[in-house]
Amino acid sequence: MKNPVSRPIAVTLPAHGLAFAESVHSPRFRMAERVDVFHKIIYVLQGRISCTESGQDKPLHAGTGAALCVHANVRHKLADAEPPTLLLLCFTRDFLTKDPDLEQLWVRLTKGKTTTLHQGGTWGTRFEALWRAGVVEQTGTQPGREIALRAAAENILVALARLPVGAPADLATRRVSQVAQELTETFYEPWSLERACARAGMSRRHFSKLFRVQTGRTFLEHLTELRLSHAARLLAENRHSIIGAAFSSGYGDLSHFYRLFRARFGHPPRAWLEKRADGKRSALP
Repeated sequence: MKNPVSRPIAVTLPAHGLAFAESVHSPRFRMAERVDVFHKIIYVLQGRISCTESGQDKPLHAGTGAALCVHANVRHKLADAEPPTLLLLCFTRDFLTKDPDLEQLWVRLTKGKTTTLHQGGTWGTRFEALWRAGVVEQTGTQPGREIALRAAAENILVALARLPVGAPADLATRRVSQVAQELTETFYEPWSLERACARAGMSRRHFSKLFRVQTGRTFLEHLTELRLSHAARLLAENRHSIIGAAFSSGYGDLSHFYRLFRARFGHPPRAWLEKRADGKRSALP
């Protein structure tokens, strides 16, 4: 981490319109009202801050694991409630307007004003990983550097947009909900109950109980259903081999995949495809 600063850091965006930055505030940090020509996402790695827009009476508050989304050309002021470490993603309007879908994500997230997103937990871990990836690319010279930078920034916006709506107020329940959401998006990764419990920061027994309440299944049952449903979709598209569908769904052991697929769909993959094709032919007039 950088040495603590007592005034806002200066961020200059390069031609591609993106910058990842870090700001560690000292207890003496003070910030006057300012206007940036770029949008920014401020993630609170630790500490607590508030943000007040010019003309607004009530500040927005953000603690560890939360994020502030601040629009370009909006006069605002940050204040520290507890000296923070902040991770910043700054980007120009051009970065957004090059992709209408990306611009819509930003509009959906902020609704045109400074917004606080209070979700931490697994989303915080995701943001931190993407931010680190962005910094690596920003300081590197590898081919495709700007593409990788853009991908990291875009994935941060996608992760924000996919935060659970109306998350449970109970912290433990919310953590489990966040893990379930992450699992839905990354079921093909090498997940285990141990990894899920570590993500939620709780014991196997407590996590398993809350997970079953929320999903109606055990962790392994839910993971298997996500993977097999995905494999079946890939096979039904007729553009993937059985090995490819298994691999894409998170299975490296083909015999294990066959056993699970047969238990779930009543037939091994090839026979399931043949039966499905026969059903379609018989339905034709």
